[in-house]
Amino acid sequence: MTDPLGEADDIVAVFQVDGYSARGRMARMGAVLEDIVSAHDHPVAVRRLTGEAVLLAALIGDSLKFDGRLIIQANGDGPVSFVVAEWNSGGAVRGFAQYDGSAVAEDAGVPGLLGKGAFAMTIDPGEGMERYQGVVALEGETLARCAERYFEQSEQTPTRIKLAVGQDMQAGGGSVWRGGGAVLQQIAADETRGDPKEDWDHCRALFETIKDDELIDPDISAATLIYRLFHEDGAHLFEPRQLRKHCPCTRERLVRVLASFSDDDQSEMEKDGKIGMTCEYCNKLFEFTPEDIANVDRS
Repeated sequence: MTDPLGEADDIVAVFQVDGYSARGRMARMGAVLEDIVSAHDHPVAVRRLTGEAVLLAALIGDSLKFDGRLIIQANGDGPVSFVVAEWNSGGAVRGFAQYDGSAVAEDAGVPGLLGKGAFAMTIDPGEGMERYQGVVALEGETLARCAERYFEQSEQTPTRIKLAVGQDMQAGGGSVWRGGGAVLQQIAADETRGDPKEDWDHCRALFETIKDDELIDPDISAATLIYRLFHEDGAHLFEPRQLRKHCPCTRERLVRVLASFSDDDQSEMEKDGKIGMTCEYCNKLFEFTPEDIANVDRS
């Protein structure tokens, strides 16, 4: 794609603060996020949490230097037992939350939604390579703060994260979900840069001024926001990469899964002559007859 100013939705882009040992990424999401968070009839706070997890997965996953996937998961003992988001090479994202139906406030944060638990990042480089997972205690009012704590404890990398998800009112009535996120991390200094700590403190202070509405506003491009933050220092926005929703819940894949069960197990799952399977991510129902399963090519 050609979008040097980051004006499109559903993108993630790297930015570099000129002359400073700090680099970051910015994500903007529109239709893709709307599709993901609207798949389940969850309360506003739960949808917002799901959207934040997807943004976080996109921001962190885009930094991987190999084909594979990144899984962000937070689980706890609150009304939301867990929220999970996944990024795959090529910018494919998905996410969902397991919610038990308890009443939650519209502005509920992580403690009110997830309670006490754990925050984890899993890197899966693909077949033949070992998975890596880091887990820390779930600490912080927001998912962004929980992720910052993860980097502090597991990666020892100074990191600041901003995540914002909200409903954008449409001219003709109704609303759609939008989101934006940004991450800033300290990078190794070299002879062209000054003191790493001073660099970091300066860039972090400017980064902290980002407001939620700036991240969500469809009229503020990624380049415009970067300029607002670092215009006195200068910053470069690299060519954005596209984000898309992806869920591998095809009929072909699911019927093969059913075919792997024994005849007795299939009989127990059958109801009114069909076996139904609902994808937890996209909430789609797939129904199969015994004939569908019997005709699967097992070679």
